[in-house]
Amino acid sequence: MKKQELELRRHIDDWLATWKSNPNRKPALIKGIRQSGKTHAIRKFTSDKTRYDVVVYLNFWDNPGLCDAFDGKLDIDSIITELSVKLPLPHLVPGKTVFVFDEVQECPRALLSLKTNQQERRFDFIASGSYLGIRGYVVGDDTPKPVGSTDSFDMRTMDFEEFLWAKGFGDDQVSLLKTALERATPLSNSMHESFQRLFREYLCVGGFPEAVKSFVLTGNVYSSLQITRRITRDLQDDFGRRRGKDKKPLFLPSEVARIRSAFSLIPSFLGKENKRYIVSKIGGKGAKDAGKDALDYLEDSGIIAKAHNLDVPSTPLSIHAIPNQYKVFPADIGMLVGLLEDGTTDAILSGNLGMGKGMLYEALVADALHKAGARFFYFAKESGLELDFVINREGQSTILEVKAKNGNAKSAKTVLSHPDHYGQTKLILIKDSNLGMKDGVLTIPHYLVSFLLPGSSTLPLY
Repeated sequence: MKKQELELRRHIDDWLATWKSNPNRKPALIKGIRQSGKTHAIRKFTSDKTRYDVVVYLNFWDNPGLCDAFDGKLDIDSIITELSVKLPLPHLVPGKTVFVFDEVQECPRALLSLKTNQQERRFDFIASGSYLGIRGYVVGDDTPKPVGSTDSFDMRTMDFEEFLWAKGFGDDQVSLLKTALERATPLSNSMHESFQRLFREYLCVGGFPEAVKSFVLTGNVYSSLQITRRITRDLQDDFGRRRGKDKKPLFLPSEVARIRSAFSLIPSFLGKENKRYIVSKIGGKGAKDAGKDALDYLEDSGIIAKAHNLDVPSTPLSIHAIPNQYKVFPADIGMLVGLLEDGTTDAILSGNLGMGKGMLYEALVADALHKAGARFFYFAKESGLELDFVINREGQSTILEVKAKNGNAKSAKTVLSHPDHYGQTKLILIKDSNLGMKDGVLTIPHYLVSFLLPGSSTLPLY
C-alpha cells in the first residue's frame, strides 16, 4: 500500500458536510493545534466537485502580502477587487465558490471580514488557523474578533475512534463499543483483549495524523514516535515565531526558553503523586507571573489542557474551580510519550510498564476528555481525599477514577457516601477490566473513555 492511498477519516468531515447542508450557515472557522489536519480536511472537502466549482485559497503564512487586500472595506466585492490585482482569480460562480482563509491568525482583518460577510449567500467562507485562542495574536493590532459570526469547530488531533477508523474499523464495529457502554454489558474476552491491544498502540502512537498514517502503513511504532517528536519540536520552534504588528519577534529568547521549560516540565509533575503543576518551578525572572503567562500561551496554542481543582465536586462544576490549582496535560498523548525515554513504547505494548503506568493512563483519560471537548476537573484536599477527574455527564457530577491496576476507590466512595457535604455524584471506575455495573457503579476499560461523552465539536449545527 502506498502512503498516498490511505485517506484518514476525521470527525470534521461529518461536521463540514452538516455545515454545508445548513441553508443558514455562517462562515466556518476551524481552530486547533498545528499539525492536527485542519488544512488537509478543508482541501479534501472543498475539492469535491459536487460542492464547489471554484476554490479561492489564501494562505496568510506563506503569502503575508495578501493581508493588504483586507486593509480597506471588508465586504466581499471590495476584497475581490483588491485580490484581483495580487493574484489571478478564476470566474467566481455564485453558489459554487468557496473562499478559504488559511493561517488566518496572521491576518486579523481577514478574520474580521467573516463578520462583515456572514450574511453573504453568493459564496461560502472557510477560515482556519492555530493560536486563535490568543487574544490579539498580532500584538499591537486591536482588530476585534468576529464573535458570534461564525460556525466554529475545535480541531483536535485524532481520538481513539478516529484511530480505529484508520485501522480499518467501520461504524458497525465501533458501534459495538458504544452499544456495550450504553447497556453496561461486557464485551467478549476476545474483543476486550483486541481493543486493549489497539488502545496500547494508540497510547504509543498518539493522534497526530502523520504519525497515525505512518503506523497504519508500516506497523512501526518507533518510526511513528519519531514523527510525533519531530512535530513536538516544530511546535516548540513556533514559540519564537510570533510577530508583533511591527513584524519584530514578540518574545525575547529568555521568554521562548521559559515557554519551552513550562512544556518540558509536564512529565515530571504528572509523575508526582498529586500531579499538580507548580508554576514557580518554571524559574526565570519574575517566575510566578511569567510562568503563568507561559502556560497561558501553551493553552491558547492548543498544546496543553488544564484540569482545575475544585472546592467541592458539585454541579455546576466551573463555579467551584480553584484558579491557581491545576494539573497540566499535553493536548495529545503522543507528545507525552515522546517526551519520555526510548523503550517506553516497548514496555507499553508488552504490558510491562512500571510505576509510570498510572501517570500515562491518567493522561490518556485527559486526552480523551479534551478531544471530546469536555471541561474536566479534579478534586484534592490536604486531608488526602483525592478524585482523579470530575466531569459533568448528562447533567450530573460524575467522578472518574483511573486505575492502572484493579484497586479500590476509597476517596470516591467517601464522597459518594456524604452527598450532604460533597453534593450528589456518580462514580465511573476506569480499569483494565471489562465492562460491568455493580451497586450503581459503572466500570469501564480505558479504551471506552472516548465514548463517555458526545464530542462537542462533532455535534450538528442545528
